[in-house]
Amino acid sequence: MTFKRVAAACVGAALSLAITSFGSGAFAADTTTTTTWKPAEPPPPPPPPLDIHGFFDVTFANDYMTPRGLLVTNTGLTTQIVSGLTFSLYKNPDTWINSFSVTVGTFNDLWSQQNHVQVGSWNEFDWWVSADWTIAKYWKTGVTYITFLSPPGNFRQERNVEPYIRFDDGALTGWAFTINAYVKLFYAIAGDSTVVVGNQGDTYDVEIGMVPTLDLKKITGVPLTIAAPTWVTVGPSSYWNRGVTGCGPTTTIEPCSLSNAGVFTTGLALKETLDWWIPTRWGTWYAKGGVQYYHIINDSLLLAQTFTGTANSYAAAHREVWVGYGGLGFTF
Repeated sequence: MTFKRVAAACVGAALSLAITSFGSGAFAADTTTTTTWKPAEPPPPPPPPLDIHGFFDVTFANDYMTPRGLLVTNTGLTTQIVSGLTFSLYKNPDTWINSFSVTVGTFNDLWSQQNHVQVGSWNEFDWWVSADWTIAKYWKTGVTYITFLSPPGNFRQERNVEPYIRFDDGALTGWAFTINAYVKLFYAIAGDSTVVVGNQGDTYDVEIGMVPTLDLKKITGVPLTIAAPTWVTVGPSSYWNRGVTGCGPTTTIEPCSLSNAGVFTTGLALKETLDWWIPTRWGTWYAKGGVQYYHIINDSLLLAQTFTGTANSYAAAHREVWVGYGGLGFTF
């Protein structure tokens, strides 16, 4: 073989090797590029927010006083249990009606000194269903249908409707201190008088109040709120008295002074969230405590105490009542 043929063969082999190497490198580069730039799988979407919420609350108190000023019990221990579910059916911050929900719940009152032969300490059972909505971001309004029942048979079933409206100034200002002014109509549809000696059905009173609240978490980070629930009740005098006598110190036939005001009350309520102790996966737990002062304006509410057994006579009835309480609960 001549030198020229050997050189040509070597050059050809070198070119073939170079072409093969370049092709292999390009293929590897293409493969690497495809693997590196392949789009990653998108993360799974977050679960939708829970639209069913529950609540449970237990309160221990020295007395049982209704919001309308009826002193039901004032001896022993009163235990009150509230529970229920709220169904959030609509939410839209950009419309005139921002939210709508429906709540169903129950209330139980247990009186330690009742000792009834059939129901023991079970003093009262209520159930309710309510519809609530937010209007224009700052107005909370709704209506509740509620039935009062007496397990020991102290009164006949009472059926009532409670529409309300409240201004949510906290949503407007975002401040730590809020007023939360509201008005609530309590309309007694039928049944015994909710204040014992008043009209039995087709009557009403109006609760005008506010709940000044300081949220310390927004200021100091401590999950504690301090509130001062305050309200007064007004309405037709027949709501409190349908003509029942006995408002005298020595006689049972003396008529009661008629009034359009029922009771004034104010208090101090503390509530601390316990998420530093109980994990939120078990719900949002809280502890609470406070005191509520009641000044009874209407003399007929004093007479009613002689029927509930919280006073032996009209003269011994309690015009000033202090209710101390504590308790705990959770929501989810």
